[in-house]
Amino acid sequence: MSDADVAELLAAAGRVQRRMEGVQVEATVQVGDRSAGLKEERMTTRYGCAKPADLVRMLVGTDTRGAARLVRAARLVRRDRGITDGVFLPARYQALREVMVDGDLGLAGLLAATDPIEQSARRISDENRVEADRQLADFARGIDAGADGDAPRPVPLPEDLGVLARVMVAYLDPDGAEPAEEAAMRGRYFSIGKVKDGAAPVRGSLLPEVAAQLALLIDSLLNPKVNGADDPEQGGESANGTSTDAGTTDGESTDGESTGARGGVRFEPSADEETEEGPIFTDTRTRGQKVHDALAAILNTAARTDLFPHLGGAAPTLTVSATAADLAAGHGWARIGHTGDLVPLTAALQTGCAGGIQRILFDDHGRIVSIGTSGRIFNALQRRAITIRDGGCVIPGCTIPATWCEVHHVQEHADGGPTHTDNGALLCWFHHRTLHLTEWVIRMNHGVPEVRGPAWWDPHQHWHRTRSPHHRQPAPG
Repeated sequence: MSDADVAELLAAAGRVQRRMEGVQVEATVQVGDRSAGLKEERMTTRYGCAKPADLVRMLVGTDTRGAARLVRAARLVRRDRGITDGVFLPARYQALREVMVDGDLGLAGLLAATDPIEQSARRISDENRVEADRQLADFARGIDAGADGDAPRPVPLPEDLGVLARVMVAYLDPDGAEPAEEAAMRGRYFSIGKVKDGAAPVRGSLLPEVAAQLALLIDSLLNPKVNGADDPEQGGESANGTSTDAGTTDGESTDGESTGARGGVRFEPSADEETEEGPIFTDTRTRGQKVHDALAAILNTAARTDLFPHLGGAAPTLTVSATAADLAAGHGWARIGHTGDLVPLTAALQTGCAGGIQRILFDDHGRIVSIGTSGRIFNALQRRAITIRDGGCVIPGCTIPATWCEVHHVQEHADGGPTHTDNGALLCWFHHRTLHLTEWVIRMNHGVPEVRGPAWWDPHQHWHRTRSPHHRQPAPG
């Protein structure tokens, strides 16, 4: 078939589907009407079902959601009979019903056009609802009422009908936002469930502005075409205008600890896309996995600000504990201090790399006999310098900007690696969490990070200087 034939086939199938959905809605109206009255006389009873939605689901062969949508649409277009003459009275949305029966409006379009009005039904008069029904029906038929002679226009999509309906509601129910806001405020919640199979389920209902803010932050991390936000700590000098040594100095740490669910990702070369620096890489994580990792980066960044109220006299700090034997062996389990959940030892290793280690020794009876700390946290001045040098996550193909990254000890602190700018490199949460699971290797060469990738990326296994897409190039001259 040609492209035109395929397009016409889909268009014809869409017309048939809309007409069949109209038939299903009208038949569902009959199921609802014949399932009222005495129980033994109901259609649902004769067919062994408890309610109309169950019978519709069985007969149509759809799922519960699909049956519920048909029942909801049937209530909107059903017509009662007059008590005296038995003649059908107009439906609640008579004009839209006629468009649906003619095959010009499907189930999705009908619900998209009526749902916004129904949500404000108690505050919209019957006259205004009937007029909105008429205008929506004309729009669904492709009639442009604003043009001379009601000029035809392309048949709108369900989304277009929903937009027009919401605009109408904004005019017809200008005070409706307050009751809706009250209901939303009552219904808002967010909960984190207990860990099961290594992951904690999350449920909730966010207010629109909260959801939008979170979506913007996530999009800023997931969109490789957008530069990241400027690092608020960037700058070349201290507050008094003097430069500072690149080694370990006293000061507030800006690197928070982090943990996360186990995951895996690697970059794959594209056969038809190459640059002077090598192949272009494709991130094979699913959308959900990317959103999870972006949320982890957002939480870690928020923890580094130290703007939150203190708990027990200290900033809310994530603690992950492990035994010295497991830590030395490099495998085993660790425990999260706040919840008590068990996580792989890799979570403790990443937390120790990004944050600090506090050693607590117990005797055989559980008594604390020694408390010690090791300064292994990159402070604000060091982080600022590393941020300017690296510009973002040093793994090739990663687009996470420096603001969201953690500072990684290239030579592990446990192996004698110093907390110095010559031993720190920026990694995003995901690559910091999974570096040990991949074939990427980082080293420092005269204070500059270099990366060696998998054999498919570089068969010669050369070391390459990192080039972050967020790095700010110096001005010429």
